[in-house]
Amino acid sequence: MARLPPAVLLVNDREGQRVAIRSMLASLCVVVVEADSGRAALRAVSRQTFALILMDVRMPSMDGYETAKLIRQRRESSRTPIIFITAHARGDTQTSTAYDSGAVDFIFTPVVPGDLRAKVSVFVDLFLQSEELQRSLDSITTLNAALRDLQATTQAVLDNVADGIVTAGEGGLIESLNPSARALFGYREQEAIGRPLTVMIAPALREEFRDLASTPQNTATETLGCRQDGSTFTMEVEHGEIRRGDRSLTLAFVRDISERKAYTEGLEHQALHDGLTGLANRTLFTEHVLHALASAKRSDESRAVFVMDLDGFKRVNDTLGHDHGDLLLQQVGKRLVAALREADTIARLGGDEFAILPGGSTDLASAAALAWKLQQTCEPGFVVNDEVVHVAASIGIAVFPEHGRTTAELLRHADAAMYVAKRSGGGHAVWDAAQQTQAEHQLELLRDLRQCVAREELVLHYQPKIDLGTGEISGVEALLRWQHPLKGLLSPASFMPEVERTELIAPVTRWVLNEALRQQRIWIDQGVDLTMAVNISAHSLRHTNGLPDTVAELTDIWGTAPDRLILELTEGALIEAAAPEILGRLHDMGEIMSIDDFGTGYSSLAYLQRLPVDELKIDRSFVTSLAAGTDDAVIVRSTIDLAHNLGLTVVAEGVEDKIAMDLLVAYGCDSVQGYHLSRPYAAEDLTAWLTESPYAAPA
Repeated sequence: MARLPPAVLLVNDREGQRVAIRSMLASLCVVVVEADSGRAALRAVSRQTFALILMDVRMPSMDGYETAKLIRQRRESSRTPIIFITAHARGDTQTSTAYDSGAVDFIFTPVVPGDLRAKVSVFVDLFLQSEELQRSLDSITTLNAALRDLQATTQAVLDNVADGIVTAGEGGLIESLNPSARALFGYREQEAIGRPLTVMIAPALREEFRDLASTPQNTATETLGCRQDGSTFTMEVEHGEIRRGDRSLTLAFVRDISERKAYTEGLEHQALHDGLTGLANRTLFTEHVLHALASAKRSDESRAVFVMDLDGFKRVNDTLGHDHGDLLLQQVGKRLVAALREADTIARLGGDEFAILPGGSTDLASAAALAWKLQQTCEPGFVVNDEVVHVAASIGIAVFPEHGRTTAELLRHADAAMYVAKRSGGGHAVWDAAQQTQAEHQLELLRDLRQCVAREELVLHYQPKIDLGTGEISGVEALLRWQHPLKGLLSPASFMPEVERTELIAPVTRWVLNEALRQQRIWIDQGVDLTMAVNISAHSLRHTNGLPDTVAELTDIWGTAPDRLILELTEGALIEAAAPEILGRLHDMGEIMSIDDFGTGYSSLAYLQRLPVDELKIDRSFVTSLAAGTDDAVIVRSTIDLAHNLGLTVVAEGVEDKIAMDLLVAYGCDSVQGYHLSRPYAAEDLTAWLTESPYAAPA
């Protein structure tokens, strides 16, 4: 009987490349089996043996390295040689990764036909030699067995073979079954003899196997086996025909493939689901969106895609650790599953970003209602290792076909809308074209921000503070500006939110402190001794940013006296978990702590009494309306009295007229700043102002 030529598995997601490589191998006596993805390759190696695997490195879902590792985990394919096909030259890291995943060689594109055939021929020859050796061993075994009684030997083989073997006569009735078959189906031999062969198939599938003899011989067919107790299992069946005298017998070879199937399904689940939450991953979510859009186009229906991000998640990671963050993500995933329908697809895209595809038609109104429901789902606190943590959901919505007709467009637009929701604090937002322009602007700005320190584009302007007791300038506040090469001078409101959302906050804070202290040293050397106030972001009050160490280093470099540096923090910064410890260290170093924009945030008497604060700055929103005789005057006067009773000094910012200044003097305010006194100046302009201003201290 002629042997089949050896098989080569070609794994490549691009059909054109598969066709080209197959044509190159046409002159070789091999059978080329094609797989268009990593998952298809796994299914192929579970069904047959290959002399060689040609694997493309770059494929969606699972790349060549991941696929090779999974193939190597199977005992049957652990020694099958794998050659990677790649367009990239090998670096040490890539080479190590490839060989770790099971590669034996590389072929670089464009593929040289002669090189390809030469390498394939070598491995195919090795495979054939191995097969020939195995056949020789088999022949020796057969010859030895022939020396024994044929019938006894045959029975022994039947009794000990791992596969179940069932013999049926021409009427399809069972005549014998070996021990493996008896164990597999739970029958004693006498209980099975005389029953139809189909009794071993699950009832719902028996009709398909009624005429087993008409199906191709030696072809494995997957079905459900049925045990005597009625339980079922995944089974593979092959059959053959033998003649015994004038009788024709059917031999059914059956094996339980439940473990193999579970293994394959496990690999597929692993490739399509998030390992932390068990939710769908980006690959599976994209597949579901593709199917949903195809259905929506046929039925002319709307579909919605949601992208959801957790506000406050980074704080959990930074303060409690990544293990707490992981537990929080798992709890969020469970809440989403509980809140949504079984037909809805929920995915974790990465980090703290989730995506939702509602099942069925979803218009804008129902999408907004669902977004509100998702927000409410995250409203109650999460208990993570006995710690109660709070996060909020920011959700972006994109609706097919109004906001996009492809999966990529809908995800991109939902993501952009999510960032709008996050910035606005509105919980959720629907995409529109203006958001796209804004998102592109923010992305461009972020790219420029990463270079602004190195390009020396940041500058400081300084606004004087006047001591109302002496009527003289006592200090300045350093105010950050960005001299953008194209957009001109930018205020911090246009770029600091992006800085605070990224790792740029640490280098920008260091630059501001260094530049402010350097300028303060210049003025001191000129005989002008002024306090220097610097605004500090809430993000700097985290252990990972090392603010106390930075302040200690820079004040030492510039010889700054401890009480001449004032660190201004907003009320919102005080609720940072690490704030008490960080402020305590800074206060012990002698730095002055000031609460900026007081009255607009979260401060309370408890905060003021517990934290090492030296100064309050009344927010300009209360000061600017003093001249109008509003209720803000009562708030300002009460704040000044409260601060003095707590031993704190008070600065009022936003003084824009003489009436407000006179009232603040009457209320006992300590210091003021604002445009009535001086606008912020660049350092050289403020130096000139100091010599001309009526508030300049005498030399």
